Amino acid sequence: MRRAFISDIHGNTLALQAVLADIDARGIPEIWCGGDLVGYGPDPEGCIKIIRERAARCVLGNHDWALLNDPLGFNPVAAEAILCNRRIMGERCYVGVAPGCEAWNFLRGLADGFEEPGLLYVHASPRDRLSEYVLASDVAYGPSDKIVDIFVRFERLCVVGHSHRPGIVTPDFRWVYPQELPDGLVMAPGQKYLLNDGSVGQPRDGDHRACYAEQDGDRLLFRRVEYDYRKTMELIYQAGCLAPICAERLAVGR
Repeated sequence: MRRAFISDIHGNTLALQAVLADIDARGIPEIWCGGDLVGYGPDPEGCIKIIRERAARCVLGNHDWALLNDPLGFNPVAAEAILCNRRIMGERCYVGVAPGCEAWNFLRGLADGFEEPGLLYVHASPRDRLSEYVLASDVAYGPSDKIVDIFVRFERLCVVGHSHRPGIVTPDFRWVYPQELPDGLVMAPGQKYLLNDGSVGQPRDGDHRACYAEQDGDRLLFRRVEYDYRKTMELIYQAGCLAPICAERLAVGR
């Protein structure tokens, strides 16, 4: 079993294309997408088209849900980006199925998670599949009630995104960062692990490079990929309805 886990693309086609090229170069046969294809970036429809063609599995993210419904609880920048993406994609598709609305209909058809023996795949958390963040702070002072409850809800491996911060929560409730795992992490038999695969289109761990994760049997690895983030920044500015911070944060990975 060998898979690439990608998520939080956020309309950044250049980052997505670079990640897919890296996946292909490594010969990884299957791609799973953890959602948030839209929001923040300039090309939501292009990203959806690529994922429709390339991903074996895709689950719904909170920004995808907000595009189809309302950006409830979003900060002003995120909410503005959703409204901008609606205009970019054609607001006539927001109110219902119509010819030319394939991207919208793809999002409408996504489930909020996927489960197979030994693997739970959701955008955010087993407790709240769209909105709850799993963070390093949840284990910073030992196992919090939150993380213990989360671990009860899956069998072997849970893969999430949402926070844009890659890492692995180990069975002894430590958060292990990608830079600590140059050769990856091998899951011990009978133990549970939670993997956050980071973000393709908008990393927030201080590294501007696109991030994804690979599962190769029991080994989990992180991959970082350079892409032309400056070009994506230009496209965000040109969109005219996205806040400048959506571009500026790409340069610093924050």
